[in-house]
Amino acid sequence: MSTGSTETRSDSPPSPDLAIRCQVVTPERIVLDEWVRQVVVPLPDGEFGIARNHDPVIARLGYGSLRLKLSSIEKSYFLDGGFLQIRDNHVVILTNRAQETSGLRAEEIERDLATVKSRAASDDASIAARLVELDKLRARLRLAKRTK
Repeated sequence: MSTGSTETRSDSPPSPDLAIRCQVVTPERIVLDEWVRQVVVPLPDGEFGIARNHDPVIARLGYGSLRLKLSSIEKSYFLDGGFLQIRDNHVVILTNRAQETSGLRAEEIERDLATVKSRAASDDASIAARLVELDKLRARLRLAKRTK
């Protein structure tokens, strides 16, 4: 698959401080490919921090904040679940959606939350789907309010 870019990403870190390569991939595109100092991901039961030389891991992600620490700044994204792989200072995140938290709008999310709450759920499957959607919206709303 060609992205149209002639830029190639080096496989070696730009500095000892930025020694972790983090890639975030959705079904549509590569959202992020950067060298960072630290990564914090949401898991279903809490947060998980990743620093240089972390042991290999494969994990299921929860809904919530992906935080990336670079040298002097921090970037934050909302992750819509997915999976994480860590190997040789390379973090790969596969997710349905990754949205920069600066782009989250609390008013829009509150409207979506009200809409989902007002929808009737008649069987176990629709109730379960509604609960998952509510969890995702609440996680997005928490992040939106934090970044105001």
